[in-house]
Amino acid sequence: MSDYWSGSITFTGLNTGTDWDEIIEAQMAVEEYRYNSMTEKETAYEEKLAAVEDLETQMTTLYQTLQEYDSASDFLTKSGTSSDESSLTVSVDNDAEAGSHSVVINQLAQNDIWSSDDGYASTDTSITDTDQTFSFTYNDETYTIDVPAGTTLSEFASLINNASGNNSDVRASVINEGSAYHLQIRGMDLGADNTVTIEDTGFDAMGPDAFTNTQQAQNAQIKVDGFPAADDEWIERSTNTIDDVIDGMTLQLKSTTDDDGATVTVELDTDAMVEAIETVVSSINTILQLLMDLQDQGTVSDSTSTATASDSDDDDDDDDDDSEASVLASNSSLDLIQSNLKNILATKGVGFSYYDSTAETGDLFTSLSTIGISTDADEDSETFGLLVIDYDELDEAIEEDPEAVADLLSADATGTTDSEDFSFDSAISGTTKAGDYDVSYRIENGEIVEAYINGNAASISGWTLTGASGEDESGLAITVDNTADGTYSGTVSLKQGKIGQLVDSLEDMTSTEGTLQIMEDSYQSVLDQLAESISNEEDRLDLVESRLRTRYSNLETLLTSYDNLSTTIDSLLASLED
Repeated sequence: MSDYWSGSITFTGLNTGTDWDEIIEAQMAVEEYRYNSMTEKETAYEEKLAAVEDLETQMTTLYQTLQEYDSASDFLTKSGTSSDESSLTVSVDNDAEAGSHSVVINQLAQNDIWSSDDGYASTDTSITDTDQTFSFTYNDETYTIDVPAGTTLSEFASLINNASGNNSDVRASVINEGSAYHLQIRGMDLGADNTVTIEDTGFDAMGPDAFTNTQQAQNAQIKVDGFPAADDEWIERSTNTIDDVIDGMTLQLKSTTDDDGATVTVELDTDAMVEAIETVVSSINTILQLLMDLQDQGTVSDSTSTATASDSDDDDDDDDDDSEASVLASNSSLDLIQSNLKNILATKGVGFSYYDSTAETGDLFTSLSTIGISTDADEDSETFGLLVIDYDELDEAIEEDPEAVADLLSADATGTTDSEDFSFDSAISGTTKAGDYDVSYRIENGEIVEAYINGNAASISGWTLTGASGEDESGLAITVDNTADGTYSGTVSLKQGKIGQLVDSLEDMTSTEGTLQIMEDSYQSVLDQLAESISNEEDRLDLVESRLRTRYSNLETLLTSYDNLSTTIDSLLASLED
C-alpha cells in the first residue's frame, strides 16, 4: 500500500489463504504513478521557490550593504592629528578636506563661578538666625527661595539646587578650604552670556557683596590660519568643542597656545579606503557566486531540460536532470539577472567620459577595471567569475586621484559640461536620471528665447535652464555663463557611480514587481496548482483502494462459499461411498 493511507483496514485470505493486501498494494503501486510524479514535481518546485527566496534575501542584503557606500565621501575616510594634543585635539569626518590648518587658542570657554568670602566651621553651621530670602538670576531667569531661620550651610546649598525651575542650570556646593567651609555657586553652561547674578534681597550673609567672582563666564577665542587678522579680533564660541569653523572637523580645546598655535593635519586614510572597497567587492562576489551556483549545469543530459518558472504541471518529464545540476540551471530569468550585473561591473560608468591625456579632459577612471577591479576569466581559478582586486593598480589609482576613484564608485548626481558657455548647476538625486544630455539654446536681445535639454523644451528662468518635468532630465539645472546673443549647444554629463547603478538594479529586481517576485509568484502558482491536483489525485486513489478492497472482500466471500460448498460435496460423496 502507498504510505499516505494511514488507518486503512487490511485483510488477508484467512479462508482461501490469498494475501489480498499484497495484490491491492501491487495494483495501487501502478495507480500511484501519476501521484508520485506530481509529488516529485512539487518537491522540485518547492526547491526552486526556496532557491529564489534565498537569492532575494541575499540580494536585499547586498542592497543594504551598498547603500552604506552610496556616497563618494563614504570611501574618502579621513584622519586628523594635532601637533599639540595637550592644547588641542581634533576629530574629522569624511567631508574634511586633506590639508593642514594653524589654530591659535587665546582663551577657553568658561562657566561663571561665585564663592562666598566668609567661611563656616562646618557644613552644619547655621547661616541665619532669622527667616530670609535669597534670589539669583541666570540666563534671564530669576529664582527666589525662602531661607528659614537656622538653615545650615549644606541645607542652603540644597535649597538652591532644588529651587523651582532650576533644572541643574545652577548648582551650589560646599567647598572645604582646610580650615573653613565656603559656598560655591556655578552656572553650568559655558560662554560669556551664561552669567550668574546674585540679587540684593537684604540677606547680607549671602548677598552680592558676600561673594567673589572666582571664575568669569567667557567664550573660547581662536584664530584659524591667521583669521581674523587683527590682533584684538577672535573667532568666539561659547563651547570648547567647536565643529562649525572648519568643514568636517571638530576641534576640542584644552588649553591656550602661544602665538604660533597648534597645527592640525587632515589626511586620507588609504587603508580604510581599500578596506571599504574590499567590503563592497566581497558583498558583490557573494551574489555572483550564488548566481553561478544556482545556474550550475552539473552533468545534465543534452536530452533533458530543467523546469523554470514558466513550466506547467503537465510537464511530467521535465525533472530528469542529473542530481548534480542546480534546481535553477538554465533559468533564463537568472541569466538576465547575471547578465545585467556583469554589464554594470564591466562597462563604463554612466555619465563618465574617457580621459583625453592630450587635452586633459574627461575622467581618469571610467570603469572598475581602470582601478584594478576586474572579473576573473580563468576557468581553472578558484575565483572564476568573481571580482578580483589588483592591489598594485588600486593603490596607484588611489595615489593618483582618490576623489576620482571614489566618484567612479559612488558619484551621485555629479555633473560636468563640455562647453565653456554654460555650466552644470544642480540635479535631484533619485529624480534626475544619470547620463549624457544634449543642450541647445538661443539668446536674442540679451535674453534666452528658447532652450532644449535632451530634445525637450526646458524651462527658462533668467539665465538658468531646467529640465522638463516628467522626463529623464527632470531636475537638471544649467547656468548660462556666456550671455551674448547667439545660438549655443553642448553636452551635460550627469554621473552615477557603479554602486548607484547596482543599487538601482537591485531595487528593481527585488521590488514587488521585480524579476525575483515574478519568479516567486510563478513558482507559487505552479505549486498551488500542483497542491490541488495532488489533493484530487489522493481522493481518486482513496476511492480506487476502497473499490479494490470491496471487490476483493466480495471475492474472498465468494471463494470461501465455494470452498465450503466443495467441502460439503466432498463430505456427501464420501458418505455415499460408505
